[in-house]
Amino acid sequence: MIRHQDDADGIADQAPFSTSTIHHLGLRVEDAEAAKRWLTTMLGFRVEREFQFAGHDFVFLSAGGAKSPVIELIGGPLEDERQPPENISDMLKLAGWNHICLQVRNVEECVADLRRRGVRVLIDVFDGASGLKIAFIADHPW
Repeated sequence: MIRHQDDADGIADQAPFSTSTIHHLGLRVEDAEAAKRWLTTMLGFRVEREFQFAGHDFVFLSAGGAKSPVIELIGGPLEDERQPPENISDMLKLAGWNHICLQVRNVEECVADLRRRGVRVLIDVFDGASGLKIAFIADHPW
């Protein structure tokens, strides 16, 4: 079918994923147990389910208000380990996934609580796009 240019706006509504939502993101780690422990202890995630398949450990975790798991840990030996950069500008030079964004009620209170738990804050709270408050933390170097 060929459409008139004026109809192009409606094409996005017909895309295969136009009505979908993200169910979870997979995070490859060497030690799923250590990663699970850090995410549950330091960030307050809860374990939804765990299983083993094809020699790997799988752990599905969700944040407090999530309707479905948001992180799937896939644990097992790694052939090549990517070293996490120490600062944001170096991180932005790497290809691929570089962060997961979690929405909270109060960013300042959340960051203060994370600091008390020993979580490393990479960028303290600042006003981001559209007036939203944003902060960046480092994950545990599994």
